[in-house]
Amino acid sequence: MEIGIEWGISITFIIICAIFDIRKKEIPIFVIILFGCISILFIGISGKRTWADIMYSLAPGGFLLLLSLCTRESIGYGDGMAVLVLGILMGYRGCIVIIIIGFISSAFCALVLLVCGKVKGKSRLPFLPFLAIGLGVFYIAQNNL
Repeated sequence: MEIGIEWGISITFIIICAIFDIRKKEIPIFVIILFGCISILFIGISGKRTWADIMYSLAPGGFLLLLSLCTRESIGYGDGMAVLVLGILMGYRGCIVIIIIGFISSAFCALVLLVCGKVKGKSRLPFLPFLAIGLGVFYIAQNNL
């Protein structure tokens, strides 16, 4: 099973972000800028997508940033910015699939934690680890189907 460069960048990026999200409840902007620049350079140089495709791929991250603004950061700005970077690498369709899997897995985890009494209704869970799950499931689906 061959891992492309964009997959390697995506996996490295999401693992670093998930670790920061779990430990500090925030994602450092320098990590997002660094991986965003690397992603744009790689996709731009490789010619795998047109610039129009890259612009479309920013839509899911833009939507999450707008959702962050509307919900007073129930979903953090860092989550939206991380999805912007993932969108560049995975394309908008892949990014949407990753987000949906992330939402479903976070909802399942939240439900289990609520039922077990480990969290209250207003508790906050880091979202990037669930995006990492989404990326992993998407990777497996892409390479086994």
